[in-house]
Amino acid sequence: MKSMNNRQVRIPGPREHDVAEHCRKFGIGPAEEKKLRKLLGSHAPLHEIQANAPPRQPKWR
Repeated sequence: MKSMNNRQVRIPGPREHDVAEHCRKFGIGPAEEKKLRKLLGSHAPLHEIQANAPPRQPKWR
């Protein structure tokens, strides 16, 4: 019987994201950024940042 190599290749993305960069990208103010950095540190997983960030402002047309 033939043995088959059944390994899947997965290229993981960065696990830790920069909190300050995320705040700049999503328009979070400096006071909220300071709170997030105090809570999570300077690098954190994306789901932690999103869970603790304030809700996004609606875009009015």
